[in-house]
Amino acid sequence: MKNSMTKGLAGAFLVLGLMAGQAAFAQDKTINDGVFTAMQASAGELVYNNSCKTCHDMRFYRDILKSWNNQPLLWLWETVMGTMPADNPGSLMLSEYTEVIAYILSENGFPAGETSLDPDDGMADIHIVRP
Repeated sequence: MKNSMTKGLAGAFLVLGLMAGQAAFAQDKTINDGVFTAMQASAGELVYNNSCKTCHDMRFYRDILKSWNNQPLLWLWETVMGTMPADNPGSLMLSEYTEVIAYILSENGFPAGETSLDPDDGMADIHIVRP
C-alpha cells in the first residue's frame, strides 16, 4: 500500500510540475512572437499618420519600448489609450489604439503573425522586450 501511495504522489507531483511548466511557458510570450497581424499594422499606419506622427516619430517609440521592457503590452496599450492624442485622450476607437500599437511594433522590427492583437484576449500575457 505504501509503495502504491508513493507512486501516486510521485505521479501527482509530476503532473503538477508539468502544469506549472506550461503556465510558466505561457507567461513567456513576448512581442517577438508575432502577436499582431500585418493587416493590423497596415491599418495602424493610417491612424498613426493622422493622429500620432505630428508629435511622435518612430525613434520616440523605440525609446518608449525600451523603457517598458518586461512589462505587459496591455499596460502600454492602456497608457496610450488614456493619454493620447494629447489634445483629446481616449478619442480613438479601441481598435485604432490596438492597430497603432501593432504598427509601432512592426516599425520597430517585431514580426507580424497570424493572430490579431486583442486587448481583451491575452494582451496582458504578452511582454515587451527591447527593440
